[in-house]
Amino acid sequence: MADDGLDQLLDEMESKFCHPGTGPKGTGAACRAAGEDRRSRNAFVNAPADDENVDDLIEDILNVHCHEENKKQKTKSASQQSCKISRQQYSKKCCPVYLGGSIVPFGIGTNISERACSQLRCTACDFTIVTFDDYRWDASCDYLFFRNSVPEHSKLQSKMIRKKGTRAYACQCSWRSVSEIIDLSLEEQLRWVCGKHSE
Repeated sequence: MADDGLDQLLDEMESKFCHPGTGPKGTGAACRAAGEDRRSRNAFVNAPADDENVDDLIEDILNVHCHEENKKQKTKSASQQSCKISRQQYSKKCCPVYLGGSIVPFGIGTNISERACSQLRCTACDFTIVTFDDYRWDASCDYLFFRNSVPEHSKLQSKMIRKKGTRAYACQCSWRSVSEIIDLSLEEQLRWVCGKHSE
């Protein structure tokens, strides 16, 4: 609406001053310039939008937004992946669980890699199993001795006998002296399980 009023005013001015023989002398050039300005202004106002440029701008904005979203997603998925990996590392368990003499290395026991579990826990007394390489338990050991001594090495030493190649295992309610590799599932009276290995 404002444009229509302006156009009428310009038309009026043009008719008064721009036609030959009307208006003050020398106004023809000024009127032609005013007419040019008006036409260029109308051309600008009424010019069709350049669809390609607008589309390009929108696409650029979306690409930047998508790139930022992808970056966030990648960072998030990378952190989730690292969490999964660390969770997997800290949740590895032996299967099957092995006990072994001092010549058997500690580690995560599998059917392929027979290693003695170093993360044993007792489900009866809820104590971590202590081990001593190249020792065996004396025959006089009993429940009360382990109940009162585990996990203190100084107290346990009194019933340990040196024997190369043997490993002494004990918790507060059970004990074993082992010289070769044994599958723990065959030892039914022991209520020991593999805790989680960190590596």
